[in-house]
Amino acid sequence: MTSASFRHYPKIMNHKATLVLTTINDPALLDGYYANFEAYDRLGQIRIIVIPDRKTPPAAYERCASLRRRGMEIVCPTIEEQETYLRRVGLPDGLIPYNSDNRRNIGYLLALEAGADFLVSIDDDNYCTAEEDFFQAHSVVCEGPADAEAVDSSSGWFNLCDLMRIEPPSPVYPRGFPYFARHKNAEVKDRKVQATIRMNAGLWLQEPDLDGITWLVAPVRAKQFSGRSRVLGDQTWSPINTQNTALHRDVIPSYYFIRMGYPLAGLPIDRYGDIFSGYFSQACVRHIGHAVRAGTPVAEHRRNSHNYLKDALNEFACIVVLEDLLPWLHELRLEGSTYCQAYETLSHLVEEVVSTFTGQTWTDATRGYFHSMGFCMREWIKVCRRLGAT
Repeated sequence: MTSASFRHYPKIMNHKATLVLTTINDPALLDGYYANFEAYDRLGQIRIIVIPDRKTPPAAYERCASLRRRGMEIVCPTIEEQETYLRRVGLPDGLIPYNSDNRRNIGYLLALEAGADFLVSIDDDNYCTAEEDFFQAHSVVCEGPADAEAVDSSSGWFNLCDLMRIEPPSPVYPRGFPYFARHKNAEVKDRKVQATIRMNAGLWLQEPDLDGITWLVAPVRAKQFSGRSRVLGDQTWSPINTQNTALHRDVIPSYYFIRMGYPLAGLPIDRYGDIFSGYFSQACVRHIGHAVRAGTPVAEHRRNSHNYLKDALNEFACIVVLEDLLPWLHELRLEGSTYCQAYETLSHLVEEVVSTFTGQTWTDATRGYFHSMGFCMREWIKVCRRLGAT
């Protein structure tokens, strides 16, 4: 695809959904999505945006071109085209680093500008199954108020892994679930509610999304989904990632994928950019009065190769700071009547609260990282507003 055709792409407004992924591999999983969309007559309702990085092989571009010839609307911009686009929308240089899954932010902006009604974010190892209409399940984020089953937990936290049959049976928790809330005898109740769902977290069979510590000490497999999706109750939270997650277009401004790569108290940080973004966006969803749903559609997580010891090391600083940040976020009251306003308010409040935290991890460098985070969040909001976010 030429640079000129890529620049004109965002002006096309006739699609309902956009699916975004970034990859440094040949995205063979897209063949399964093509088959699903074709089987359920969805090819005309969804656009795919693949955001390559510097390490992405030519085979990725070739696969996208092949799928385009078969009738899938798919965009795979070169690095040069991505940089041209970022300059055009006014995002500061370096805000979206190379060699990082942070590159998916480019796809989010493209989806917003193109007028997508909803966005679906996947990782390049989240495979679509043939058993359910992937598009239809995620389109729940565009529906109005409807009957739903909500889950309330006395601890304020619900373990999404409880919605799956885990083998061997083991109390494991999704990546980003706070350690202070694990292994508690929380009382969990279901109730009928009227909910306007604006964020939907599809789950993951085979290899669930667990943190490196858990993979080291309690490796498991997710064999089956319970079959009952849930809405998180008003005071019940859970981590939301970028693997098989959908959100209404209004929510996109609050879903900026947070930059990683800074050392905190001598520890590297990585692999939690989506966990921060999911929690921050969830705070905005709740503030606006909307709901978060978890369950279908279920993807197969055919996990890319991992060094779990390295993963655990890179995640540890994020785990520690979330132990302080999440209780505060859980009780936070935001301001503003739109997602843009709520997220901008949150960016300032994050900068303020980190000055109150104490402990070995909360060095000046750590607080500086969160100040940088707040700045990036506000730059993101500026661009989203230019692209039509309200």
